[in-house]
Amino acid sequence: MSDLAGIFPATVTAFDRDGAFGPMAMRRIIRHQLNAGVHGLYVCGGTGEGLLLTTDEHRAVAETTVDEVAGSVPVISHVGAFQTAETLTRARDAVAVGVDAVAALPPAYFYKPDDEGLLQHYSTLAEAASPLPLLIYNIPQRTGVAMTPDLYRRMLEIENVVGMKDSTGDVYSVGQFVSQCPDAVVFGGADSVLLGTLLAGAHGGIGLSYNLVPEWFVALWDAVRAGDMDAAATEQNRINACIAAVSVVEVVAAAKQTMAWMGLECGLPRTPIRSLDEGEQNKLRSALDAIEFFEEV
Repeated sequence: MSDLAGIFPATVTAFDRDGAFGPMAMRRIIRHQLNAGVHGLYVCGGTGEGLLLTTDEHRAVAETTVDEVAGSVPVISHVGAFQTAETLTRARDAVAVGVDAVAALPPAYFYKPDDEGLLQHYSTLAEAASPLPLLIYNIPQRTGVAMTPDLYRRMLEIENVVGMKDSTGDVYSVGQFVSQCPDAVVFGGADSVLLGTLLAGAHGGIGLSYNLVPEWFVALWDAVRAGDMDAAATEQNRINACIAAVSVVEVVAAAKQTMAWMGLECGLPRTPIRSLDEGEQNKLRSALDAIEFFEEV
């Protein structure tokens, strides 16, 4: 668990021109992030289009990442799926390929389990993923299921559940969760408030825009660790300008297009995410040029 801290890009999944998983492009992206000094990688999450991958593709992404990283940093694989059975399959695959931890959304999109149903789901998942640490993924704006202090306490009683990734953007709630269970691991998943999340006690951050400027996030982390809040605030402001620029269009498509312009070709998003049309590409490029993004990276 001591390794589950710091800056973990929610790494995009690279596809080739035919829309299939592209392992060589994936390796280049991973190497770029490692060279920036990130502390770990988080694959097959929302940014990585994990819910849109087949079971075989999901395993291939995790396997490729573990091989490229070669033990230099921990790898967290998101294994959440629309059904419990598929989640368990992905968790067992993650164990088999050698990731260091797993995370999972609750299986709640149309059918909404109650607390007891969620506890049963995560208990079964923790058993399938054993002995790997398991992070709950709290993102109620996507799932409709919000973590509560009581549910969080009960989740942490499950063997191997070590904490959560919280993408609510609610810094106050993150601080409350940290205070309630100080020995648990909490990652902030809202890039725009990473500084506040770290100051509230989070152990690190996981996010989409880390793909674009991983070195800025590492610099923010280093500044916080050094107690240099002015430098940390400067980095957060730079990051937020980048977030605002890519948010003028759909963000996963924007991230992939921006990475292609950076020389990190990773293919088009998978449907139902729509690739950017020419007008949207121009809008994105103008927003990035306005903050001199390509001169900075």
